[in-house]
Amino acid sequence: MGSATKAGAGWRLAVFGVVTGAVALVAGCGTAGEPTPPRLTPAEEQAANGPVFAYRTEGELVVVRGAGTLRAPGSFGYSSAAVGFTRDGRYAFAVETTSRTLVAVGVRDGSVSRIECDCTDVAALRGSVVGWWRDPGQVMSMDLADTTPAAPEREVELPSSPSPLSGGSWDGARLVAATVDYLLVARVESRGLWWEKSHLYAIGADAILPLGRVPGIDAGLAAAAGPDGHTFVLAGATARSASCGIGHVATIDVTTNEVQELPELPGECSAAYSPRWGAGGTITVATRKWADVPGAPGTVDRLQSAAQGWAPVGEYPVVDMLPRDQEAIIEVVAGEPTDARDTPRGVLVVQRGGARSELATQVVSLGAPTA
Repeated sequence: MGSATKAGAGWRLAVFGVVTGAVALVAGCGTAGEPTPPRLTPAEEQAANGPVFAYRTEGELVVVRGAGTLRAPGSFGYSSAAVGFTRDGRYAFAVETTSRTLVAVGVRDGSVSRIECDCTDVAALRGSVVGWWRDPGQVMSMDLADTTPAAPEREVELPSSPSPLSGGSWDGARLVAATVDYLLVARVESRGLWWEKSHLYAIGADAILPLGRVPGIDAGLAAAAGPDGHTFVLAGATARSASCGIGHVATIDVTTNEVQELPELPGECSAAYSPRWGAGGTITVATRKWADVPGAPGTVDRLQSAAQGWAPVGEYPVVDMLPRDQEAIIEVVAGEPTDARDTPRGVLVVQRGGARSELATQVVSLGAPTA
């Protein structure tokens, strides 16, 4: 079921968080008889103290609360996945690529949990509960605010895919996104090495909906839930060879299996990953493009859907950028082109109230609470 290390009854205490700056994280420091102040939501905390968000490097997961930071070491390796937050905004999380371990940081107290999930993807389900897929057919879940170990939430037998196998064999499945009503699972068909196809399933309360394959989105599938609770944005690639693929983005309504393909990404070879919904239904996606020549450099940028195709989200290339708000612009500015095989990374910049601050280097991805 996976083991965990966390503060709590019967568990070993492992708090690696480091608090810096002007954020006070001390509970119960009032005088006797004073009423306990109400807990603020992440949005209220942001309005009072500044942005609440998280970023990840290859070796660290960091939560930013106004002027303070909460840190957890981790071996996140080559993954470009966005940082996740629980639905209540109380925990940020990411998955270590080699150990397949979930690392979570408490936004309020800096507590660090390490859960041996044997997974590559984790999705926020409800409250502080997160979930992941465990082969051959279990949806696992765990409440990060509780001391109860992870446990199977649902036994699932995936039906046959409406898209026939293409000469490969089944190679496990991943829980890639979730809403209140649906879990989106990608079942991978593989021949080994770089060749794979992704077959989608939507798991609802009363039924499992086999959706099949989405054209162009075969390898490296990533997904994000839309605001309506039943539409997801998908990003991935169709591989042409071991060194070149074409990135694709699409949306899918799991209630009707209606797919809307977005324009093809520019570049001879390209990749699309880390999709995200923004205000007004705008879709943004992280991209890389390169020439199919040995040693060719790759360029990165985050693009947004536009009437005539794709447009940059900013005035200069960025590895990642959170949806803009009235308070701050939070982005990871890309550096010089690098080897196309390298994980893109850049400098974390926060612009707020006319001031521009560089907070960190070698940053791979961002995340922010939605609660």
